[in-house]
Amino acid sequence: MSNKTINIISEIVLPAVTAVLTIVLFFMFRPEDSTGLFWLNLVYTVLLEGIFFGYIISLNRKSEIVSVPFKAVFGIYALYYIVAGLAWMLLYSLLLARLGVSIKVDIAVLIILTLLWIILALVTAQADSGYHTGMQEFEDSKKLLNFKIEKMKLLASRYARLCEEKGITYETESNNRTVVDRLSTKISGLAPNVLKKEVAASQLNTIIDKCESLIDEAEDASDEKLPEINKRIQRFVDNSLAEIELLKS
Repeated sequence: MSNKTINIISEIVLPAVTAVLTIVLFFMFRPEDSTGLFWLNLVYTVLLEGIFFGYIISLNRKSEIVSVPFKAVFGIYALYYIVAGLAWMLLYSLLLARLGVSIKVDIAVLIILTLLWIILALVTAQADSGYHTGMQEFEDSKKLLNFKIEKMKLLASRYARLCEEKGITYETESNNRTVVDRLSTKISGLAPNVLKKEVAASQLNTIIDKCESLIDEAEDASDEKLPEINKRIQRFVDNSLAEIELLKS
C-alpha cells in the first residue's frame, strides 16, 4: 500500500467514518423526547473528534510556519481540552442535568473551556513565531558569517602564497603561517550572534575589505616598498584583533 493511499485513509476516510459512526451511535441511543442537550452533545463530540484528527494530520505534514516544539505543546493543549470537554459533557449529561442544572451552565462551561484553549493556543503560537523568527535570523547570520570566514581564509592563502614567493617569514603563534592567518583564525572563532548587530557586521566588513586592499597593494608592490607594506599589514592585524575582541564582548 502506497503512502498516498495510507494518507488518504488516515486523513480523509478515517475521520469521516468516525464522524458518521458517532452520529449513528447518537441516534441509536437518541431519547424519545430529544432536547437541546442531545444536539449540543452530538455537535460538540464531532467537534472534539475534528480537533483530534486535525492535530494527528498536522503531525504528518512538514511546515515552515510552525516548529516541531509548537506542534508538541499545541498537541498537549488539544489533548487536555478534549479530555476536559468530554469529562464535563459526561458529568453534566449523566448527573447535573438530572439534578436540574440549567443547560445554560453547560453551554457557559463549554464556551469557557474553548476560550481558554484558544487563548493558550494563540499565546503558544505567538511564542513559536518569535522562536521561529529568531532561529531564521540565527541561520541567516550563520550563513553570512561562514561566507566571511571563507573569504578571510582565501585572503590568508593569498598572503601566505605571496610571502612564500617573496621570501617573507613570520614568527606567529600556534599553526598560523602569517599574520593574516592570525586574523583569519580570530574571525573563524566568532559566533553568528555577533552579526545580529548592524554595527558589528559593518565593522567586520570593513576589516575584511581593508585586509583585501592591503594584500592587493602588497602583491603589486616592488621589493623596496614591500617591507613597509608588511609593517602596515602587521599593525592592521594587531588593531583588527583588538577590534574583534570588542565585537565579541
